[in-house]
Amino acid sequence: MNGAALPDQLAWRAAAANRVELFQALDPGSRIGLIARSAPAQMLVWEAGASGTDVQLAAFPGYGNSGVDILLTANDEAMPEIVEATEGPLFEVLRAGIRSGAVVCYILRRRCDLEARGYDELLEALGFAFMGACR
Repeated sequence: MNGAALPDQLAWRAAAANRVELFQALDPGSRIGLIARSAPAQMLVWEAGASGTDVQLAAFPGYGNSGVDILLTANDEAMPEIVEATEGPLFEVLRAGIRSGAVVCYILRRRCDLEARGYDELLEALGFAFMGACR
C-alpha cells in the first residue's frame, strides 16, 4: 500500500459514526481535515451537519485556505495505520501519532472558537485538554 493513500471516504464516514459522541457535539459546518504530508494535493474532510457527519474529498489549497478548523497531517508511516484503524481505534491511533510526531495536528481556529463550536471532547480524544479562561 502507498503510505500516502488517504482512507476511503466510506471508511472515514464509518469512523466518525463509531465515535458519534465526539461529532454530535460539533456545530454544523465544523470541519476537520486529513492530508498525507508527502502528497498534500487532496484532503479528506469530516464536516458536521444537522443530520450527522459528512465526508468529502477536496483539493488542499494550503493551510490558510483549507476552510477547516483542525488539520491532521500524517507521515507515510502513520497513514497505513490510520487507514487500518478506521474500523476500530482510530482516535487512539491518531492520539499516539500526535504524541510521536508522526501526525501533526494544526489548530487553525482560536481556542475560544473551537470551544464555542463544541470541539472539547474531540480535542480531548486527540490528547489535547484546554483549561482556564479563554482570552
